Amino acid sequence: MSHRTISHFRDMTLWLQTALLVFALAIPILLSGSAYAAPTLAERELQSTSARPSQNTDLTWVFDTTADTANIDHIEIEFCDTPLGVCTAPANIPTINSATPTVTLTGFTTNTTTASDRQNGDGGGTNNQIRVDKTTVDAGANLDEATISFGSTDFTNDSSANTSYYTRVRFYSDTGTTLVWEGVFAQSTSQTLTVNARVQERLDFCVGATTVNDATTTPGAACANITGTNVDIGNVESGFSNVSPVTATNGGDNENGIAMVRTNAVNGVVVDYKSILNTSSGTLKVTGSTCSGVSTTDQCFNASSTQSTLTNGTEEFGMTIAGINCGSTTAYTCTFAAGTYNLVRDAAYDGNGANTYVTDTDQVSGATNGGYAWDDSAAADRIASSAGSAVKVVDDEAMILKFAATAAATTPTGSYTVQSDFIATATF
Repeated sequence: MSHRTISHFRDMTLWLQTALLVFALAIPILLSGSAYAAPTLAERELQSTSARPSQNTDLTWVFDTTADTANIDHIEIEFCDTPLGVCTAPANIPTINSATPTVTLTGFTTNTTTASDRQNGDGGGTNNQIRVDKTTVDAGANLDEATISFGSTDFTNDSSANTSYYTRVRFYSDTGTTLVWEGVFAQSTSQTLTVNARVQERLDFCVGATTVNDATTTPGAACANITGTNVDIGNVESGFSNVSPVTATNGGDNENGIAMVRTNAVNGVVVDYKSILNTSSGTLKVTGSTCSGVSTTDQCFNASSTQSTLTNGTEEFGMTIAGINCGSTTAYTCTFAAGTYNLVRDAAYDGNGANTYVTDTDQVSGATNGGYAWDDSAAADRIASSAGSAVKVVDDEAMILKFAATAAATTPTGSYTVQSDFIATATF
Protein backbone atom coordinates (compact mmCIF):
# COMPACT_ATOMS: atom_id res chain seq x y z
CA MET A 1 0.00 0.00 0.00
CA SER A 2 1.39 3.36 -1.00
CA HIS A 3 2.03 6.17 1.44
CA ARG A 4 -0.68 8.24 -0.25
CA THR A 5 -3.23 5.44 0.17
CA ILE A 6 -2.40 5.06 3.88
CA SER A 7 -2.71 8.78 4.41
CA HIS A 8 -6.03 8.85 2.65
CA PHE A 9 -7.31 5.96 4.81
CA ARG A 10 -6.31 7.81 7.97
CA ASP A 11 -8.14 10.94 6.79
CA MET A 12 -11.30 8.92 6.17
CA THR A 13 -11.09 7.29 9.61
CA LEU A 14 -10.64 10.65 11.29
CA TRP A 15 -13.61 12.05 9.39
CA LEU A 16 -15.87 9.16 10.42
CA GLN A 17 -14.88 9.52 14.07
CA THR A 18 -15.62 13.23 13.96
CA ALA A 19 -19.01 12.63 12.29
CA LEU A 20 -19.99 10.02 14.91
CA LEU A 21 -19.04 12.37 17.73
CA VAL A 22 -21.09 15.22 16.26
CA PHE A 23 -24.06 12.87 15.77
CA ALA A 24 -23.83 11.63 19.35
CA LEU A 25 -23.79 15.18 20.66
CA ALA A 26 -26.80 16.04 18.55
CA ILE A 27 -29.00 13.20 19.87
CA PRO A 28 -30.16 15.10 23.03
CA ILE A 29 -30.95 18.10 20.88
CA LEU A 30 -33.01 15.99 18.51
CA LEU A 31 -34.90 14.36 21.35
CA SER A 32 -35.56 17.46 23.41
CA GLY A 33 -35.96 20.02 20.72
CA SER A 34 -33.58 22.31 22.59
CA ALA A 35 -29.87 22.65 22.75
CA TYR A 36 -30.10 23.90 26.33
CA ALA A 37 -30.09 21.41 29.25
CA ALA A 38 -32.22 23.27 31.79
CA PRO A 39 -31.71 22.75 35.53
CA THR A 40 -34.08 20.29 37.16
CA LEU A 41 -36.65 21.56 39.65
CA ALA A 42 -35.82 20.47 43.17
CA GLU A 43 -38.09 18.89 45.83
CA ARG A 44 -40.83 18.15 43.31
CA GLU A 45 -44.23 16.75 44.31
CA LEU A 46 -47.66 16.65 42.74
CA GLN A 47 -50.43 16.78 45.33
CA SER A 48 -53.86 15.39 44.51
CA THR A 49 -56.99 15.62 46.63
CA SER A 50 -58.40 12.39 45.21
CA ALA A 51 -56.85 9.29 43.68
CA ARG A 52 -60.20 7.67 42.97
CA PRO A 53 -60.78 6.73 39.33
CA SER A 54 -63.15 9.00 37.40
CA GLN A 55 -63.33 11.53 40.25
CA ASN A 56 -62.66 15.25 40.09
CA THR A 57 -59.48 16.28 41.87
CA ASP A 58 -57.48 19.34 42.85
CA LEU A 59 -53.90 19.19 41.57
CA THR A 60 -51.07 21.22 43.07
CA TRP A 61 -47.46 21.19 41.89
CA VAL A 62 -44.97 22.02 44.66
CA PHE A 63 -41.29 22.62 43.89
CA ASP A 64 -38.09 24.55 44.60
CA THR A 65 -35.71 26.09 42.07
CA THR A 66 -31.94 26.19 42.18
CA ALA A 67 -29.81 29.28 42.63
CA ASP A 68 -30.29 30.46 39.08
CA THR A 69 -30.87 34.05 38.03
CA ALA A 70 -33.24 33.14 35.19
CA ASN A 71 -36.64 34.78 35.10
CA ILE A 72 -39.99 33.01 34.60
CA ASP A 73 -42.56 34.21 32.12
CA HIS A 74 -44.17 31.10 30.65
CA ILE A 75 -45.03 27.70 32.22
CA GLU A 76 -46.06 24.50 30.45
CA ILE A 77 -47.55 21.46 32.21
CA GLU A 78 -47.75 18.41 29.94
CA PHE A 79 -49.63 15.26 31.05
CA CYS A 80 -48.07 11.97 29.90
CA ASP A 81 -48.23 8.31 30.82
CA THR A 82 -44.42 8.02 30.86
CA PRO A 83 -41.83 10.30 32.44
CA LEU A 84 -39.70 10.41 29.26
CA GLY A 85 -40.04 9.69 25.60
CA VAL A 86 -42.95 10.05 23.22
CA CYS A 87 -46.19 11.37 24.71
CA THR A 88 -48.45 10.96 21.66
CA ALA A 89 -52.09 10.12 22.52
CA PRO A 90 -51.25 9.33 26.16
CA ALA A 91 -53.52 7.01 28.10
CA ASN A 92 -54.34 6.91 31.84
CA ILE A 93 -53.88 10.66 32.36
CA PRO A 94 -56.44 12.97 33.99
CA THR A 95 -58.81 14.81 31.71
CA ILE A 96 -58.32 18.58 31.59
CA ASN A 97 -61.96 19.64 31.74
CA SER A 98 -61.73 23.32 30.90
CA ALA A 99 -60.23 25.11 27.90
CA THR A 100 -59.20 27.86 30.34
CA PRO A 101 -58.38 26.21 33.68
CA THR A 102 -58.30 28.48 36.71
CA VAL A 103 -54.74 28.59 38.03
CA THR A 104 -53.42 29.86 41.36
CA LEU A 105 -49.74 30.60 41.91
CA THR A 106 -48.02 30.95 45.29
CA GLY A 107 -44.39 31.45 46.27
CA PHE A 108 -43.34 33.29 43.12
CA THR A 109 -42.02 36.83 43.17
CA THR A 110 -45.26 37.81 41.46
CA ASN A 111 -48.20 35.40 41.52
CA THR A 112 -50.50 36.92 38.89
CA THR A 113 -51.20 35.46 35.46
CA THR A 114 -52.73 36.83 32.27
CA ALA A 115 -53.86 33.53 30.78
CA SER A 116 -54.14 29.80 31.41
CA ASP A 117 -55.29 27.60 28.57
CA ARG A 118 -55.44 23.99 27.46
CA GLN A 119 -53.46 22.96 24.37
CA ASN A 120 -51.94 20.00 22.57
CA GLY A 121 -48.79 18.66 24.21
CA ASP A 122 -45.31 19.52 23.01
CA GLY A 123 -44.45 15.84 23.00
CA GLY A 124 -47.68 14.82 21.26
CA GLY A 125 -51.23 14.24 22.39
CA THR A 126 -54.45 16.25 22.25
CA ASN A 127 -55.53 18.67 24.98
CA ASN A 128 -53.02 17.18 27.39
CA GLN A 129 -51.05 20.33 28.19
CA ILE A 130 -51.73 23.55 30.10
CA ARG A 131 -49.98 26.80 29.30
CA VAL A 132 -49.70 29.44 32.02
CA ASP A 133 -48.60 32.95 31.05
CA LYS A 134 -47.51 35.18 33.91
CA THR A 135 -48.62 38.80 33.95
CA THR A 136 -45.17 39.99 34.99
CA VAL A 137 -41.89 38.27 34.26
CA ASP A 138 -40.87 36.66 37.54
CA ALA A 139 -37.44 36.80 39.16
CA GLY A 140 -37.42 33.11 39.77
CA ALA A 141 -34.13 32.50 41.57
CA ASN A 142 -34.34 30.33 44.71
CA LEU A 143 -38.09 29.77 44.80
CA ASP A 144 -38.90 27.83 47.96
CA GLU A 145 -42.10 25.74 48.09
CA ALA A 146 -43.66 27.53 45.15
CA THR A 147 -46.96 26.06 43.98
CA ILE A 148 -49.11 25.89 40.88
CA SER A 149 -52.63 24.70 41.65
CA PHE A 150 -55.97 24.27 39.93
CA GLY A 151 -59.51 23.72 41.19
CA SER A 152 -61.21 20.33 41.51
CA THR A 153 -63.49 21.01 38.55
CA ASP A 154 -60.52 21.36 36.19
CA PHE A 155 -59.35 17.73 36.31
CA THR A 156 -61.02 14.32 36.32
CA ASN A 157 -58.94 11.23 37.09
CA ASP A 158 -58.75 8.50 34.49
CA SER A 159 -61.14 5.57 34.93
CA SER A 160 -58.26 3.10 35.39
CA ALA A 161 -57.31 2.25 38.98
CA ASN A 162 -53.76 1.89 40.30
CA THR A 163 -52.32 3.62 37.23
CA SER A 164 -49.42 6.09 37.19
CA TYR A 165 -49.30 9.31 35.24
CA TYR A 166 -46.66 12.02 34.91
CA THR A 167 -46.51 15.73 34.27
CA ARG A 168 -43.56 17.29 32.50
CA VAL A 169 -43.28 20.85 33.74
CA ARG A 170 -41.23 23.42 31.84
CA PHE A 171 -40.42 27.02 32.78
CA TYR A 172 -39.43 29.58 30.15
CA SER A 173 -38.00 33.06 30.57
CA ASP A 174 -39.99 34.16 27.53
CA THR A 175 -43.13 33.00 25.74
CA GLY A 176 -41.96 29.43 25.20
CA THR A 177 -38.51 29.44 23.57
CA THR A 178 -35.88 29.80 26.27
CA LEU A 179 -36.16 26.90 28.74
CA VAL A 180 -34.77 27.75 32.19
CA TRP A 181 -36.11 24.97 34.46
CA GLU A 182 -37.86 21.64 33.99
CA GLY A 183 -38.91 18.60 35.98
CA VAL A 184 -41.13 15.52 35.94
CA PHE A 185 -43.82 15.09 38.60
CA ALA A 186 -45.44 11.70 39.27
CA GLN A 187 -48.91 10.77 40.55
CA SER A 188 -51.23 7.79 40.39
CA THR A 189 -54.82 6.74 40.66
CA SER A 190 -55.63 4.10 43.24
CA GLN A 191 -58.24 1.45 43.69
CA THR A 192 -61.07 2.38 46.00
CA LEU A 193 -60.87 0.26 49.14
CA THR A 194 -64.17 -0.70 50.71
CA VAL A 195 -64.25 -1.82 54.34
CA ASN A 196 -67.32 -3.81 55.36
CA ALA A 197 -68.61 -4.48 58.83
CA ARG A 198 -71.78 -5.71 60.42
CA VAL A 199 -73.41 -4.93 63.72
CA GLN A 200 -75.82 -7.67 64.66
CA GLU A 201 -79.26 -6.99 65.99
CA ARG A 202 -79.46 -7.01 69.75
CA LEU A 203 -82.29 -7.10 72.24
CA ASP A 204 -81.71 -7.81 75.92
CA PHE A 205 -84.89 -7.80 77.98
CA CYS A 206 -85.16 -9.06 81.51
CA VAL A 207 -87.94 -9.01 84.07
CA GLY A 208 -87.69 -9.79 87.76
CA ALA A 209 -87.85 -8.44 91.29
CA THR A 210 -85.56 -5.87 92.88
CA THR A 211 -84.97 -4.02 96.10
CA VAL A 212 -84.04 -0.89 94.10
CA ASN A 213 -86.57 1.84 94.82
CA ASP A 214 -85.14 4.87 93.01
CA ALA A 215 -83.96 6.01 89.58
CA THR A 216 -80.22 6.06 90.19
CA THR A 217 -79.14 2.95 92.11
CA THR A 218 -77.90 0.44 89.56
CA PRO A 219 -79.70 -2.89 89.54
CA GLY A 220 -76.74 -4.34 87.63
CA ALA A 221 -75.87 -3.77 83.98
CA ALA A 222 -76.71 -7.24 82.76
CA CYS A 223 -79.72 -9.48 82.71
CA ALA A 224 -77.86 -11.89 84.97
CA ASN A 225 -78.32 -9.31 87.73
CA ILE A 226 -82.11 -9.25 87.34
CA THR A 227 -83.33 -12.16 89.45
CA GLY A 228 -86.40 -13.13 91.43
CA THR A 229 -89.85 -13.98 90.13
CA ASN A 230 -92.14 -12.77 92.92
CA VAL A 231 -93.24 -9.43 94.36
CA ASP A 232 -95.14 -9.80 97.63
CA ILE A 233 -97.23 -6.77 98.62
CA GLY A 234 -98.12 -8.34 101.97
CA ASN A 235 -101.34 -8.30 103.97
CA VAL A 236 -103.86 -6.08 102.20
CA GLU A 237 -106.52 -4.58 104.46
CA SER A 238 -109.33 -2.13 103.92
CA GLY A 239 -107.96 0.62 106.14
CA PHE A 240 -104.96 1.42 103.96
CA SER A 241 -103.31 0.68 100.61
CA ASN A 242 -100.29 -1.52 100.15
CA VAL A 243 -97.69 -0.11 97.68
CA SER A 244 -94.53 -2.03 96.85
CA PRO A 245 -91.99 -2.34 98.25
CA VAL A 246 -93.91 -3.62 101.27
CA THR A 247 -91.75 -4.42 104.27
CA ALA A 248 -91.74 -7.72 106.11
CA THR A 249 -93.49 -6.01 109.01
CA ASN A 250 -96.64 -5.94 106.87
CA GLY A 251 -96.00 -9.36 105.33
CA GLY A 252 -94.22 -8.18 102.18
CA ASP A 253 -90.81 -9.02 100.71
CA ASN A 254 -89.59 -5.39 100.36
CA GLU A 255 -89.28 -5.63 96.57
CA ASN A 256 -90.55 -3.93 93.43
CA GLY A 257 -90.85 -5.41 90.00
CA ILE A 258 -88.27 -4.44 87.37
CA ALA A 259 -88.04 -4.70 83.57
CA MET A 260 -84.72 -3.70 81.94
CA VAL A 261 -84.14 -3.15 78.22
CA ARG A 262 -81.03 -2.92 76.07
CA THR A 263 -81.32 -2.76 72.28
CA ASN A 264 -79.57 -1.24 69.28
CA ALA A 265 -82.80 -1.09 67.29
CA VAL A 266 -82.67 2.21 65.40
CA ASN A 267 -86.45 2.36 65.12
CA GLY A 268 -87.04 1.80 68.81
CA VAL A 269 -88.48 -0.75 71.16
CA VAL A 270 -91.91 -1.11 72.74
CA VAL A 271 -92.80 -3.02 75.93
CA ASP A 272 -96.20 -4.61 76.50
CA TYR A 273 -97.60 -6.91 79.15
CA LYS A 274 -100.44 -9.41 79.18
CA SER A 275 -102.09 -10.72 82.31
CA ILE A 276 -102.24 -14.50 82.36
CA LEU A 277 -105.82 -15.70 82.67
CA ASN A 278 -106.97 -17.96 85.43
CA THR A 279 -110.60 -19.11 85.08
CA SER A 280 -111.24 -16.30 82.56
CA SER A 281 -109.75 -13.52 84.64
CA GLY A 282 -106.24 -12.07 84.81
CA THR A 283 -106.61 -10.03 87.97
CA LEU A 284 -105.21 -10.48 91.48
CA LYS A 285 -107.32 -13.36 92.79
CA VAL A 286 -107.46 -16.59 94.71
CA THR A 287 -106.49 -19.23 92.18
CA GLY A 288 -109.53 -20.95 90.69
CA SER A 289 -112.03 -18.33 91.83
CA THR A 290 -114.75 -17.01 89.55
CA CYS A 291 -114.86 -13.23 89.32
CA SER A 292 -118.16 -11.34 89.21
CA GLY A 293 -117.70 -7.92 87.61
CA VAL A 294 -117.06 -5.21 90.18
CA SER A 295 -118.21 -7.28 93.11
CA THR A 296 -116.34 -6.82 96.37
CA THR A 297 -117.51 -10.14 97.77
CA ASP A 298 -115.72 -12.54 95.40
CA GLN A 299 -112.12 -13.61 95.79
CA CYS A 300 -110.96 -11.30 92.98
CA PHE A 301 -109.59 -7.78 93.22
CA ASN A 302 -111.24 -5.26 90.94
CA ALA A 303 -108.94 -3.69 88.35
CA SER A 304 -109.14 -1.15 85.54
CA SER A 305 -106.97 -0.53 82.48
CA THR A 306 -107.62 3.20 82.98
CA GLN A 307 -105.17 4.93 85.29
CA SER A 308 -106.74 5.89 88.62
CA THR A 309 -105.85 6.80 92.17
CA LEU A 310 -106.26 4.18 94.88
CA THR A 311 -108.64 5.09 97.67
CA ASN A 312 -108.31 3.26 100.97
CA GLY A 313 -111.15 0.76 101.40
CA THR A 314 -112.22 0.87 97.73
CA GLU A 315 -111.12 -2.50 96.36
CA GLU A 316 -108.61 -2.16 93.53
CA PHE A 317 -105.36 -3.63 92.26
CA GLY A 318 -102.93 -2.01 89.82
CA MET A 319 -99.41 -1.41 88.58
CA THR A 320 -97.45 1.72 87.70
CA ILE A 321 -93.95 2.52 86.44
CA ALA A 322 -92.76 4.74 89.23
CA GLY A 323 -89.74 5.83 87.20
CA ILE A 324 -87.07 4.92 84.63
CA ASN A 325 -83.94 3.78 86.42
CA CYS A 326 -80.75 5.04 84.71
CA GLY A 327 -78.29 3.52 87.17
CA SER A 328 -76.83 1.09 84.61
CA THR A 329 -76.94 3.35 81.54
CA THR A 330 -73.50 4.37 80.24
CA ALA A 331 -73.89 4.83 76.46
CA TYR A 332 -75.53 8.25 76.76
CA THR A 333 -76.72 10.73 79.36
CA CYS A 334 -79.71 9.31 81.17
CA THR A 335 -81.16 11.21 84.12
CA PHE A 336 -84.76 10.49 85.02
CA ALA A 337 -85.11 13.53 87.28
CA ALA A 338 -84.07 15.77 84.35
CA GLY A 339 -86.32 14.04 81.84
CA THR A 340 -83.36 12.77 79.75
CA TYR A 341 -84.07 9.12 79.04
CA ASN A 342 -85.20 7.15 76.00
CA LEU A 343 -87.72 4.66 77.36
CA VAL A 344 -90.90 6.69 77.71
CA ARG A 345 -93.72 5.43 79.93
CA ASP A 346 -97.25 5.06 78.62
CA ALA A 347 -99.69 7.58 80.08
CA ALA A 348 -101.65 4.83 81.87
CA TYR A 349 -98.55 3.67 83.73
CA ASP A 350 -96.57 6.84 84.39
CA GLY A 351 -96.74 7.07 88.18
CA ASN A 352 -98.01 10.49 89.09
CA GLY A 353 -96.65 12.03 85.89
CA ALA A 354 -93.80 13.88 87.61
CA ASN A 355 -90.20 13.88 86.39
CA THR A 356 -88.76 13.61 89.89
CA TYR A 357 -87.84 10.44 91.67
CA VAL A 358 -86.21 10.64 95.07
CA THR A 359 -88.36 8.50 97.30
CA ASP A 360 -91.50 6.44 96.92
CA THR A 361 -93.74 9.31 97.97
CA ASP A 362 -92.38 11.54 95.20
CA GLN A 363 -93.74 9.25 92.50
CA VAL A 364 -96.58 7.47 94.23
CA SER A 365 -97.57 9.75 97.07
CA GLY A 366 -98.03 7.58 100.11
CA ALA A 367 -100.25 4.53 99.97
CA THR A 368 -103.37 6.20 98.64
CA ASN A 369 -102.30 8.29 95.65
CA GLY A 370 -100.55 7.77 92.30
CA GLY A 371 -101.68 6.44 88.98
CA TYR A 372 -102.34 2.69 88.81
CA ALA A 373 -103.87 0.48 86.14
CA TRP A 374 -104.16 -3.21 85.38
CA ASP A 375 -105.54 -4.86 82.27
CA ASP A 376 -107.03 -8.24 83.31
CA SER A 377 -108.23 -9.19 79.82
CA ALA A 378 -105.05 -10.96 78.65
CA ALA A 379 -104.77 -8.47 75.78
CA ALA A 380 -101.35 -6.88 75.18
CA ASP A 381 -101.22 -3.49 76.87
CA ARG A 382 -98.42 -0.99 76.06
CA ILE A 383 -96.48 0.29 79.08
CA ALA A 384 -93.39 1.94 77.53
CA SER A 385 -91.77 2.80 74.21
CA SER A 386 -88.61 4.39 72.79
CA ALA A 387 -90.07 4.65 69.28
CA GLY A 388 -91.07 8.26 69.79
CA SER A 389 -87.75 9.51 71.15
CA ALA A 390 -85.09 11.24 69.04
CA VAL A 391 -82.52 8.60 70.05
CA LYS A 392 -84.32 5.31 69.83
CA VAL A 393 -81.65 2.88 71.04
CA VAL A 394 -81.86 1.95 74.72
CA ASP A 395 -78.98 1.11 77.04
CA ASP A 396 -80.04 -0.77 80.18
CA GLU A 397 -82.86 1.56 81.12
CA ALA A 398 -84.95 -0.16 83.77
CA MET A 399 -88.61 0.34 84.59
CA ILE A 400 -89.29 0.25 88.30
CA LEU A 401 -92.66 -1.52 88.53
CA LYS A 402 -94.71 -0.74 91.60
CA PHE A 403 -97.74 -2.87 92.47
CA ALA A 404 -100.47 -1.68 94.83
CA ALA A 405 -103.78 -2.90 96.23
CA THR A 406 -106.40 -1.86 98.71
CA ALA A 407 -109.20 -4.14 99.96
CA ALA A 408 -112.82 -3.44 100.71
CA ALA A 409 -114.22 -4.33 104.08
CA THR A 410 -115.98 -7.28 102.43
CA THR A 411 -113.09 -8.58 100.32
CA PRO A 412 -112.87 -12.27 101.25
CA THR A 413 -109.86 -13.72 102.95
CA GLY A 414 -107.45 -15.85 100.97
CA SER A 415 -104.07 -16.01 99.29
CA TYR A 416 -104.27 -13.85 96.17
CA THR A 417 -101.95 -14.01 93.17
CA VAL A 418 -101.66 -12.92 89.53
CA GLN A 419 -99.12 -13.65 86.80
CA SER A 420 -98.18 -11.55 83.80
CA ASP A 421 -96.21 -11.91 80.59
CA PHE A 422 -93.95 -8.95 79.65
CA ILE A 423 -92.94 -8.66 75.99
CA ALA A 424 -90.36 -6.37 74.33
CA THR A 425 -90.52 -5.82 70.57
CA ALA A 426 -87.65 -4.07 68.82
CA THR A 427 -87.90 -2.58 65.32
CA PHE A 428 -84.55 -2.69 63.53
